[in-house]
Amino acid sequence: MFKNLFILFLLISVKSFAQLPANIGFEEGSFNHWNCSAGSIDRAGVITLHNSGPLPTRHTLFNRANDFGKLDPYGNFPVVCPNGSNYSVRLGNDSVNHQAEGLNYTFLAPNIPTYSLVFNYAVVFQNPNHQYFEQPKFTAHVYDITDDKYVDCPAFDFVASSALPGFVLSATKAVLAIGNAKDVAIYYKPWSTATINLTGYAGKLLRLEFTTNDCTYNAHFGYAYIDMDEGLSASPITGNEICSTQQASMTLKGPEGFESYIWYNEDLSLVLGTGQNFTIAQVPPEATKYALKVFPYVGLGCEDVLFTTIKKVDDGLTLKVIDTIRGCPETGVNLTDKTVTAGSSDGFVYNYFLDASLTKHVRDSTSVVLPGTYYIQAMVPLGCQHVSTIHVKLIPPIITVTQPSPAVYPATVDITKTFVKQDSFTYSYYSDASATILLSNYTAISKSGNYYIKVKNTYGCELVTVVQAVCLPPPPYIVTGPNVFTPNNDGINDNFGMHIEGYVKFDDLTIFNRYGQLMFTTKSQSTTWDGKFSGHDLPAGTYYWIFNGIDTYYNVPIKKSGYISIIR
Repeated sequence: MFKNLFILFLLISVKSFAQLPANIGFEEGSFNHWNCSAGSIDRAGVITLHNSGPLPTRHTLFNRANDFGKLDPYGNFPVVCPNGSNYSVRLGNDSVNHQAEGLNYTFLAPNIPTYSLVFNYAVVFQNPNHQYFEQPKFTAHVYDITDDKYVDCPAFDFVASSALPGFVLSATKAVLAIGNAKDVAIYYKPWSTATINLTGYAGKLLRLEFTTNDCTYNAHFGYAYIDMDEGLSASPITGNEICSTQQASMTLKGPEGFESYIWYNEDLSLVLGTGQNFTIAQVPPEATKYALKVFPYVGLGCEDVLFTTIKKVDDGLTLKVIDTIRGCPETGVNLTDKTVTAGSSDGFVYNYFLDASLTKHVRDSTSVVLPGTYYIQAMVPLGCQHVSTIHVKLIPPIITVTQPSPAVYPATVDITKTFVKQDSFTYSYYSDASATILLSNYTAISKSGNYYIKVKNTYGCELVTVVQAVCLPPPPYIVTGPNVFTPNNDGINDNFGMHIEGYVKFDDLTIFNRYGQLMFTTKSQSTTWDGKFSGHDLPAGTYYWIFNGIDTYYNVPIKKSGYISIIR
């Protein structure tokens, strides 16, 4: 024998803008404001529950972020209600221990004339064909605490039965069965809807009550998934939202699971159509209201009237796009930058296109590297769109360099004079082509080579160009001495000195007689030899000189020698 299996997805919404109780849809990601209970069912079918707080596996909270796509193993429904909410709760589990679980929520009914709770549910059960009170079941009730009585309609008591309207035989078998109970058929009802009309209960204290229980034989299990929409104006009728530019037909869709539907105008004076869906040939004006009367299957809810209002989802939304965005040819521009659509309404989803027909997507909208006109599409719910153009200009910095004339040492090259500066550009100077090594002497370059100027415009675009500096060496130095001199005090050719031209540093000059004896030495070019040694005139004859110095351009030593004849 098996316990009955139930899966219920529950959505609660209201017919008007009303402040719903805190966390009624578990959207805080917790059981705050809910009372959790647990207990058992005895052989007589009596359920006993005690406050327990949330118990693992018996009060289970699922969330869309972690459990999206996860399906219940028996009913093949998502564990998170697909109504757009973020959290759903599973009440009960698939263990077998004649367990019972409860959830209840106490709230003050909104002080409004019309108020309904709308259930979206799907039920899956294994039917062991026990007596009615022995079967697994799920119950959903509303208790009027103010008047100390239960709300008459509806009082949902889902009890295992293969005769429930709208149920289909499942192909899934129970895998945690006892004995031969795995052969007991499983039935499920697809997503369906029922309502609890609480009109007339304004201002009263009410309590939602949900329970699940196993069969009384400790052999079959049942559980339910519960979810509530916390939206302040949720409606079970969909398709009422339109785009401001929409002209074609539209279709309103009623909630799932009712036996029949009748569509009316706002005051129910005119029948417009039947069936779950109602197609309107031409979109009506915004704020047009429609009514839908729903008729449930016998025993699965109450007759109710639901209302919906046509509204534009993009009404009042504004798209603002700058006319032109500028960038660099190398890096392009970022069309997704917030400055591009600054001042636009929140909630847009943007797409970027190359053509006005919006068929060719921009491959990478964060790095557009071709100038031209592009198209920005701003999407809102239902596919409503606003489109605007934007012009892309990729502006490189410009610099025209005139190669400098060669400079002869000690003249230098000033590479800042090789181009005309523009006030909106910034310039920097480097000794390498990758522009990483800054050049400090760019106004006085003394060595030939390639030097680099980097120019940057106001959009951050950069360009590096080369300057070829030619710095010529000075003419070769000249270091010579006369062959003869006549130190006779006649004022003509009386002294011997070196003739030096070019970049030469004078270190010393020494003079020797033909026997190698030192006759004269000096470390100054201005000091000349007067043909004497120790104050005495030297005899006529040939003497030898040696000069030592430094070539200051190439920084190499100079050594010269020669002879000088004294004639008296």
